[in-house]
Amino acid sequence: MAYRINPLREGLGFGREVIGLTPGDIEREAVRRELRDYWLNDGLMVFRGSEVTPEFQIALSRVFGELEVHPVRELVTEGMPELITLVSDQHKEGLFEVDGKPSIAFLPWHSDLVFTDRINHGGVLTAQRISSWGGQTGFIDQVQAHALLPEELKARIEHLEIVYQLTINPGYSRYGTRSRVRTIRMGDFEKSVGPRLDSDFPPVVHPMVFTQPDTGRKVLNISPFGALYILGHDDEEGHALLQRLVDHLVDCPAYYHGWQPSEMLLWDNWRMVHCVTGAAPDEVRIMQRTTIMGDYGLGRKLQMEAAA
Repeated sequence: MAYRINPLREGLGFGREVIGLTPGDIEREAVRRELRDYWLNDGLMVFRGSEVTPEFQIALSRVFGELEVHPVRELVTEGMPELITLVSDQHKEGLFEVDGKPSIAFLPWHSDLVFTDRINHGGVLTAQRISSWGGQTGFIDQVQAHALLPEELKARIEHLEIVYQLTINPGYSRYGTRSRVRTIRMGDFEKSVGPRLDSDFPPVVHPMVFTQPDTGRKVLNISPFGALYILGHDDEEGHALLQRLVDHLVDCPAYYHGWQPSEMLLWDNWRMVHCVTGAAPDEVRIMQRTTIMGDYGLGRKLQMEAAA
């Protein structure tokens, strides 16, 4: 039976569902080209009805670009460096109270690797172990978000830039979330990476708006989690503007994916922000993701600018 490609959800404005794709399908260049075209045009692809293995996940990822090893070494999967393993376990990764409810896995709206000067183009995510509740992955399209901005605001922000730095604890990001987050137990990951933040992950700068290379569409390029301030406007007015834009972004249409183990999910990291809702704290949630190489060429390290 041939695979099928459908709209992810009627009226959403982005995303595609791919049903029944096989490893044999992606050996054909015509199929590979079709998948790449949908990815660039629609931003998000959910693969259902496939036999999901780490090998197929890696092979599918390579349809969209070369793979790279993730810069946070604690996440790299032993024996399979193309994959990172994301384990949500309150005894290892910490425990949070989100809006009064104990939760694991919670992650605010963000773009992957925005804390580096070279943002990867995407990733394919799978669920190895899901929780009985929560743990949904949400997506918002920043192409759509820019199109929905008032014209005066589009003009005002066209040449602004944002300073970012890796943020580990979801409760410590000024723009990351509207939820009330309290740390109940700090995780091993935070203890390991936290002391290395300034040396290994210094602040970086990315444009607030850029033009999508393959389509010419504008992207509202904001990652709320990890955003520090607008470059040159680290003041009350600048923070008010950034808050207004973050509020606009997270109020845009969103898709929340409730996971099944037989699914793979691909997104264009240059134009989609994503988040994870809190999950059952007495369970373990395990996800694996590839990192598709690429660089839109617009990020830079802040310290390099200061030294110039």
